[in-house]
Amino acid sequence: MEASYLYFGIKEQDKNKLTIFSENERKVVPKSIFLVFSQSTYKQLTGKDLNLTSNQVGLFTKNKTLQDQKSLSVNSQTYQIHDSLNDFLKGKVPNLFTIIVSDYSYLVVPDMDDFQESIKGTATTQATYVGVNVKDPSHDAKKNSDLLDKLTDKETQQLAGQTTGLPKSYFTANSRYDAEGMVNGFVGGTFFIGIFLSIIFMLGTVLVIYYKQISEGYEDRERFVILQKIGLDDLQVKQTIGKQVLTVFFLPLIFAFIHLAFAYHMISLIVRIIGVLNPSLMLVVTIIVCGVFFLAYILVFALTSRSYRRIVSM
Repeated sequence: MEASYLYFGIKEQDKNKLTIFSENERKVVPKSIFLVFSQSTYKQLTGKDLNLTSNQVGLFTKNKTLQDQKSLSVNSQTYQIHDSLNDFLKGKVPNLFTIIVSDYSYLVVPDMDDFQESIKGTATTQATYVGVNVKDPSHDAKKNSDLLDKLTDKETQQLAGQTTGLPKSYFTANSRYDAEGMVNGFVGGTFFIGIFLSIIFMLGTVLVIYYKQISEGYEDRERFVILQKIGLDDLQVKQTIGKQVLTVFFLPLIFAFIHLAFAYHMISLIVRIIGVLNPSLMLVVTIIVCGVFFLAYILVFALTSRSYRRIVSM
């Protein structure tokens, strides 16, 4: 599988009017990314022919503003959106920008040379993806990975000699073995550290509160004995202990949830760095984690209340 395309970031967007970064502008992470394919490449990938004329384009987009538009303007050049496309790269050409931005689009143009001429002087990059399925009866993924590394070094040296003086010329190669190892290592390590630190901090907080209440139970035992002698029954003792322990246990938890609510936006920006771009997923996971902490606190609260009552009743 081979596919050549062009990609660029969007500097500004006013409804359906897009402005690309100029070639000499300071590079920043754009809010939106466009991958541009010729209709011949689109036909090669999908087997379908769009039959676009000179001012028509096909568009697949995650940009909500563009989804209902009939036309598209790129650096003052206006195109009619002939077809609203499905995600035609899925399972064919990897889109590496999905771990950087959630707002991306695929644009199919009738002629790549004409399109490049219309956006001349902008910060664009030409790329070619080549995917190869290696049939290896021995299934020696490590050996194939080493061969790929040697190929990368060789092609990089050749490319450097052929493109002297030309910017943005480079060669990269990855195998599924390397990609899976890198992703599994990163995700697994991050997940382990997150779970480990969460358990440590939760246990630390819970145990401090638990032993504080137990020590107070020994201090309050004489007071409860006196109160029982003057007529305080077991139900009233249980209610008094419950209110006291409930306040000590759940007041910190309430403040923790309030702090999380204020820090949520900052946390969501941090996790975007590791590729978590789905805000709905982020919200659901946050609610689940809060629920787990709440259930853990209820369990320890019940245990602490019972231990406290047993101490003051001795």
